[in-house]
Amino acid sequence: MRTISIVVLLLVCAMTPLVEGRARRARLQEATITLTEKGYEPERLKLRRGIPARLTFVRKFAATCATEIIIARYNIKRELPMNQPVVIEFTPLQTGELEYTCSMKMVGGKFDIK
Repeated sequence: MRTISIVVLLLVCAMTPLVEGRARRARLQEATITLTEKGYEPERLKLRRGIPARLTFVRKFAATCATEIIIARYNIKRELPMNQPVVIEFTPLQTGELEYTCSMKMVGGKFDIK
């Protein structure tokens, strides 16, 4: 009986890093959104409410008015320099659609928050 308890304890200890890694991934949602000649790609992205999001925006197209990203509901406004990743972090708090746009509101996309 004691041998079985030790084996079970060893298995639990061996599995702990795997479980913790999965839990960490579940606590952060990450995505990259690229600005191209077609606009933001992907244009729509699914996010989960209450889980912090780390979004990386990369502008790959120079001939555009979209030189910054605005997520008005969260008071986020960041410059998008060419070919430089810009990381934006926030936690979606409400379900539904959340828009992001350029400063002229001509180029944009949506997050679908569930």
